[in-house]
Amino acid sequence: MSETEILAQALVFFLAGYETTASTLSYCTYELALNPDKQQKLYDEVMSSLDSNGIIPYDTLSKMPYLDAVISETLRKYPPATLLTREASTRYELGSTGLTLFKGQIVEIPVYAIHHSEEYFPNADKFIPERFLPENRHKIVPYTYLPFGAGPRSCIGMRFALTEAKLGLASIIQKYRFSRGPRTEVPLSFKNGINLLQPKDVIVRIHER
Repeated sequence: MSETEILAQALVFFLAGYETTASTLSYCTYELALNPDKQQKLYDEVMSSLDSNGIIPYDTLSKMPYLDAVISETLRKYPPATLLTREASTRYELGSTGLTLFKGQIVEIPVYAIHHSEEYFPNADKFIPERFLPENRHKIVPYTYLPFGAGPRSCIGMRFALTEAKLGLASIIQKYRFSRGPRTEVPLSFKNGINLLQPKDVIVRIHER
């Protein structure tokens, strides 16, 4: 890669990463406020993962199953990009459907709709992190979970974003507890946008532990 390409990628990391990660953490706190049992389970895992200095080492952070499941389920319910676009690189027959993709044709993939399909995610409107625990994750049909896209054109910042979100949520949950308040909207309403999922408001109560 040239220096210009490296700089361009670094810029995308920060511009695309901060907004989407901040939104994901907002959705996380919202769902934890509505699901206190799951919030307690996450808190217990985080507190049991602290070392003698009160820090979660990187190797431990990357192996915390419930933290990973909470982030993953949040990204399923609230994918940062509601739609993905791809350009067909060659002509392709779609199995026995009778449909043909032509070279250069733009294909739109409705991520939000797939993530909320009862066919792939039963009780799709419910926040169920257990879907993504190691013993259940294999049940997810390939290419039905696409918060970062898939294949060679998947999000280059995926690992950075996940690590950032996990570290942020683990740090927050140690010190604060979230609960539903009179102004907490259920369900959330969203702004009209082109591609990014943006809520009108995410309001929860925050209690210092």
